[in-house]
Amino acid sequence: MSRPPIHLITTPKAWAVYIAPVRLEIVESMRMVAPCSIAELAAATDRPADTLYRHIEKLRKVGVVVEAGVRRTGKRFEQVFDLAGDDFRPQLRDSSARTANKMFELSTRSIAKILLRTTRDAAAADQIVYGPEERNASVKFEHAWLTPEEFAQLRELFVGVKRFMDARKGRREGRLYLAAFAAVPVHRKRSARAVAEGRAASARRPVAEGAVREKAAGGKRASSGERAVPVRKPQRKT
Repeated sequence: MSRPPIHLITTPKAWAVYIAPVRLEIVESMRMVAPCSIAELAAATDRPADTLYRHIEKLRKVGVVVEAGVRRTGKRFEQVFDLAGDDFRPQLRDSSARTANKMFELSTRSIAKILLRTTRDAAAADQIVYGPEERNASVKFEHAWLTPEEFAQLRELFVGVKRFMDARKGRREGRLYLAAFAAVPVHRKRSARAVAEGRAASARRPVAEGAVREKAAGGKRASSGERAVPVRKPQRKT
């Protein structure tokens, strides 16, 4: 049975279930091996089979995973599971900016956790080759000012990388790789604080000017840099 190319996820709760690090890895593995049994999925994810059932059930409840029948393996029958689509995208009913920002931040955090864990495990096993002549891993970090049109070009490059990876999911040649990429607008907190402080100073300025006028109307008073000296009245002699 062919899967639709895109399955839309319409609620923040369902997206949170799907994007959790372990379940996102399960779905990505199923994109390569499904329809599959729990035993096959355990082999693909290198996880114990008994730890996968609860994750599959959660993914099934939000519509990401579907039951795809039962098949006989030796003397027993096993349940087969498939994905509701080849890929998943959010299309939330709540289209507020706050919800969209929280969803994107949650997605980035989940993908970053997977990337960090994968890198840590590969490095601990001495599997990363990063020499001047030969490399089997790559990591980049760049800043640049981009117009909306240039960001669209960058995003299209990311889509090209995704197509490249998707085209190689059904084969078992070479070794398994993880590719993660992101581009987000930079928000400088100090700049934002300076703007806020400038607005607060503007709001306080009329009060300060009023205080200056009050001092001028009251005659001679101590300036801001001087210390007031009390004047003592002379005592009468009795």
